[in-house]
Amino acid sequence: MSDGDNGPTKRPLHHDFGRFMLVGGLGFAINFAILYLLYYLAYVPIFISQLIASEIALGNNFWLHHHWTYLGHNSPKTIKRLLVEFHASSWVSIVGSAILVTLGVKLFRLSYLVALIAASIVAAGWNFGWTRYYIWRHRDLEG
Repeated sequence: MSDGDNGPTKRPLHHDFGRFMLVGGLGFAINFAILYLLYYLAYVPIFISQLIASEIALGNNFWLHHHWTYLGHNSPKTIKRLLVEFHASSWVSIVGSAILVTLGVKLFRLSYLVALIAASIVAAGWNFGWTRYYIWRHRDLEG
């Protein structure tokens, strides 16, 4: 089942989404571990802790998306351009998640894990759309 564009060699939408979610799950675990270390153990403010944690997880996600999730999408972009586009599009979700986690913890008295889960769910749609349909948009090798 194809999403309908760029011919029969394109992987189905659910294939990319499944891989995207696996990478995202690993990124979430990395984010949570670093957030725990910084906020709970080192007493770094929650907003700063979340910014640092999500930035580190972002690097992991970029590498896995490039070498696994979207492998075969045949993007003509250089690795530098992909990285810049990925980081720029992700910055909205990084700052947004830091704000949502901070509000969840400070205003709604949620645990930082629950706040991080909520922020991650909100960011997932944004991130998948940008990574699949713009950054690593599939290109046919023919013509």
